[in-house]
Amino acid sequence: MMTKEEALKMFAQMGAVWFGNSKQHFAFSAYCRLQGWNKLADKWKEEAEEEWDEAEEVLNRLVELGCKPADLQEAMKTIEFPFYDDPKQQIESDYQPDAVKIMSELAEAFNDDYPTKKLIEKWIDGEKEHMAWEAQYLNYIDKLGYENFLTAMM
Repeated sequence: MMTKEEALKMFAQMGAVWFGNSKQHFAFSAYCRLQGWNKLADKWKEEAEEEWDEAEEVLNRLVELGCKPADLQEAMKTIEFPFYDDPKQQIESDYQPDAVKIMSELAEAFNDDYPTKKLIEKWIDGEKEHMAWEAQYLNYIDKLGYENFLTAMM
């Protein structure tokens, strides 16, 4: 079981991860649109917007918990993520089945903080949906072949 201090640090890191993911996914969305893969572009743009909103929710909740701007410095740093030109590589890189388990453990650490726990549980549901469509896309690639998948994403 993690301490409250460890849980708060991990909570703040989630915000940083979502800011980084959001930047990566906005850029990938633009690239997909340029290639004509409009369905992929729309999906990654939607994902980027959701991640940006989640990052803001983390920072707002940290302020509500008493963090001051100087305390948020670490949380405001965005983690840099690699940028991919290849949709399969992007999906495989982004597909993190352990994320739900990690977020569930974090929610447990906030059992005495109902608003934070509820926020994390909402994100867990979103993460499950995210994993499901990525698994579905990877399955499509496997079943259709990569070139046919890309054509279907136009």
